[in-house]
Amino acid sequence: MKIARMRTGRRVSHGVVEGDEVIELRGSIFTKFRLTDIRYPLSEVKLLPPTDPREIWCPGLNFLDHLEFAGSVLGQETPDVPKHPQPWRKGRNAMTGHLDPIILPKDAEGEVHYEGEAVAVIGKPCRRVSPEKAGRYILGYTCGNDVSERAWQGSDWTFWRAKGSDTFAPVGPWIETEIDPQELDLNVRINGEQVQSCNTADMLFSFAEVVSYISQHATLRPGDLVFSGATGVTTAIRPGDTVEVDIPGIGTLCNPVQAEFDSSAA
Repeated sequence: MKIARMRTGRRVSHGVVEGDEVIELRGSIFTKFRLTDIRYPLSEVKLLPPTDPREIWCPGLNFLDHLEFAGSVLGQETPDVPKHPQPWRKGRNAMTGHLDPIILPKDAEGEVHYEGEAVAVIGKPCRRVSPEKAGRYILGYTCGNDVSERAWQGSDWTFWRAKGSDTFAPVGPWIETEIDPQELDLNVRINGEQVQSCNTADMLFSFAEVVSYISQHATLRPGDLVFSGATGVTTAIRPGDTVEVDIPGIGTLCNPVQAEFDSSAA
């Protein structure tokens, strides 16, 4: 089942995507809901980020082929393979939706890169769960982009602006509830050209392991998002580019890239 969060006029609601239509729901996607008889053409609704999370979590270095590149970004030797997940919070303010622009900060000191990822959506309160049971607390999966300003990432003590600037967390277009999270092909395209490809089977720590690890210390709430981590070497995005994160079986998250308007020049 594909569950979208949408705006129609001034109303925000959830719906089930079926082909070129979306059927409005009544109730909560985290407890009980029912389908209504209200249908909209998918092309006529505004798709929003699939949930309104309290927290967005990223696992740090979670693909082997990303370790050496991460070391070069941080100005360090290649990090050791982690023995457990290394989760950190991405700013909730960074979240944006399908077809919304990624805004490149006017004061960026280096290149801004894409990092296409799969994203788990927490479905119910999750505290001190085992990896074996963690999947029961996940509603489904969506596409995400952990946008990163590389100079800030290397110079700041934390990732607060490098990965948490406004629009640096595109998520969408909807949640898929019936899919194997560790057998997902993930592709990133810039202006139609493929620039990143991997499979979630290559994650150092599975979604279940990452969710379980976080839950030992922090309660995950319904709607919270847990990213997969990125793979390989990434490159810069420029104003005018279009970034697509495509996960067959889920969908394609698409975002144009824009430069931030410099109000001082007006």
